[in-house]
Amino acid sequence: MKHVGHFIGGETLPSRHGSKVFNPSNGQHTATAAIGTSADVDRAVAAARAAFAAWSSVGLQHRATMMLDMRRALQDSRDEVVGIVVAELGKTVADATAEVDRAIEVLGQLASVGSWYGGAYSPSVSRGVDAVEVRFPIGVVAAISPFNFPVLIPVVQSAMAIACGNTVVLKPSDRDPSATLRLAEIFSRAGLPNGVLNVVLGGKEVVDYLIEHPDVAGITFVGSTPVAKAIRIAGVSRNKRVQAFGGGKNHMVVLPDADLDLAADAAVSAAYGAAGQRCMAVSVLVAVGGIGDALVVKINERLTKLRTGNAANPATEVGPLISGESRDRIATYLADAKAGGASLVADGRNVLAEDGGWFLGPSLVDNVRPGMALHSDELFGPVLSVVRVSSYADAVAVIGAHPLGNGAAIFTANGGLAHRFVDEVEAGQVGVNVPIPFPVFFHNFAGWKDSAFTETKLFGPGAIAFHTRTKTVSTRWPEAAASRVDLAFPMPR
Repeated sequence: MKHVGHFIGGETLPSRHGSKVFNPSNGQHTATAAIGTSADVDRAVAAARAAFAAWSSVGLQHRATMMLDMRRALQDSRDEVVGIVVAELGKTVADATAEVDRAIEVLGQLASVGSWYGGAYSPSVSRGVDAVEVRFPIGVVAAISPFNFPVLIPVVQSAMAIACGNTVVLKPSDRDPSATLRLAEIFSRAGLPNGVLNVVLGGKEVVDYLIEHPDVAGITFVGSTPVAKAIRIAGVSRNKRVQAFGGGKNHMVVLPDADLDLAADAAVSAAYGAAGQRCMAVSVLVAVGGIGDALVVKINERLTKLRTGNAANPATEVGPLISGESRDRIATYLADAKAGGASLVADGRNVLAEDGGWFLGPSLVDNVRPGMALHSDELFGPVLSVVRVSSYADAVAVIGAHPLGNGAAIFTANGGLAHRFVDEVEAGQVGVNVPIPFPVFFHNFAGWKDSAFTETKLFGPGAIAFHTRTKTVSTRWPEAAASRVDLAFPMPR
């Protein structure tokens, strides 16, 4: 049995006791993960605090170069990390590989952090006076990551913080912690100084203590909306920097003039990839006008060809859910939707468990109405709901009435309506004939409404504001003869 422990101060600390980690493809207990205590958190925060002075004082170019060293190290360990993600999360080989490759891409793009980092400089704001804005790292950042991206999101959270000169205590999901722990070991081997990145395993108690800890300056969280909101409130009440990102209920609008084959391919790809366990997954298709019947048929044709099964099989396209509880919870939503008058075109409950795995097949539910739990709640599973409306305006209204606003997409050949959609839709990421508008790292990412409790961005240039604080310095070198007493409030002249 594998034992997964903490990583503190450059040292891996195995634990013989803790929570169980399973392989979702067969339900087998594969590892035991440590459950952190307040003493473990204290030790990790102390290591991060001790490393902060030296790390924050090295040059920005040195930190940018470290991103390239970390990138190279992760690239060298790519296949190993992919295997860990497949085994503990149940992502397919193709999807896990794409996640690791995107994390590698993030590290490469962060090597250009210096081009985002500079502050404003205003010469001669007054006679002989210059003003400059200077950035400084905030200190120890606590990063709390979800189960569904155990490589990409921890890299996004920690690498930006580290590139800005902060040190990090990372708390991964207790469901699949091994990949995140392995990242810390890989980056340490690449030359990241001891204490700059630490990993503490555990559950809610560890999160609560990190929020309360007086030496933690900032908290970055990705997870469910209720937890994101609670963390935001708890952290801000303690005068900490907090960015907390919640869930998504992403709508894809298909207009009557759209290429229906293109739309069907996009809907299937965006709804069922990663078994729907993505905050940017398309979970609602809004069919406008009379295209609903034809579009549902095309989507269902594609569903019958998808291969659901063990994630380790390279031919598998839809893997298992993270737990049996998650599978059963989503199955209940399907039953309730059918009882409420929706049509189960494809019922994933009919997929038999393979070797004890936690499988729910791709499900397609037509005639879903706003207000149904299937539409209101974030399911986080391989379920696509079809809502039918008569007009473009109705489609935008359906999206606007939903409390979550991570992403939205429109499929159309009408450039004018597409431009209008970009202006009108209430979502942080918008796609035009792009189903998952997840941007490249040098553009900003953050949801709207209850998908994000923050004024800053998860990644991109806007994330610099969260990870740094500024001083505005006014400078003058006057000649002694020009000096005089003046008690009036200073005015630029």
